[in-house]
Amino acid sequence: MTSYGRVSIQQDGATVTVEVRTGNHRFLDLHVHLAKEYGFLETEVTQLIRNTLRRGRVDASVTILATVPEECLINLSTARSYIGAAAKLRDEFHLEDSLDLKTLLALPGVLQTQNLFTDAPEEAGVELREFVLQGVRQTLETVQQMRVLEGRALESEIRAYLNSIREKVASVRALMPAVLLEYRQRLDERLKYLLPQIAPDPQRVAQEVALLAEKTDISEEITRLESHLDQYAGVLADGREVGKKMDFLLQEMHREINTVLSKTGNLEVTRLGIAVKADIEKLREQVQNVE
Repeated sequence: MTSYGRVSIQQDGATVTVEVRTGNHRFLDLHVHLAKEYGFLETEVTQLIRNTLRRGRVDASVTILATVPEECLINLSTARSYIGAAAKLRDEFHLEDSLDLKTLLALPGVLQTQNLFTDAPEEAGVELREFVLQGVRQTLETVQQMRVLEGRALESEIRAYLNSIREKVASVRALMPAVLLEYRQRLDERLKYLLPQIAPDPQRVAQEVALLAEKTDISEEITRLESHLDQYAGVLADGREVGKKMDFLLQEMHREINTVLSKTGNLEVTRLGIAVKADIEKLREQVQNVE
């Protein structure tokens, strides 16, 4: 399910900004982005997100910044080293002096990071850990609120598709006696056409109809389809981690309707079966949004 949350919290001049984006995915595909100096926090941040979100593509980024005096942002010793190295290269190879201020400031290490705990992040201890996790929790709350709103709309759409499938399956069940009668009539007509002078043996015709009825019987498939629909509705009402269960039930429903289509030659049953398959595919698309 697609959602987005962003929270910034401040403490003692430091700011933690957490962004979480989620998208559709069959499983939980989690990506956490932290500055390398704060990598020791990644395990706890990851576990906190896993405890909250169970499915989907999740991209989470955590930024830790602090307001520090401007003069503290320049690493003078690093700048001197660059200037000295440039001077040696200039004298050795008779180059023009091209190391201007703009180029110098762009070199790695001259401008220091504004991360508050860069110098000794592991020593920041419980204070930093709780500061970051608080930001992650608040962001996840925002994400969950958005997912709940989208979920309500999604539930209504899923129920509409379920009702559509139920109606079509009920129509197929109602057509089953007519399908058998239609076959018997077609068999009688074909026998009269092929053997116009000979009356067909009623017993033999009944046997042929019985054999075809057994071969093309779809009552079990229809019963299982109805059972899967009931289970699906029950899972939907459960409201917990239901996405994977729904996905499995849709696979079973798809299998049953394919069997129905392979057994029957009735045009109306075929039309209804194809329509059921279309509804199942639409449900599959929606289920990718369900956790």
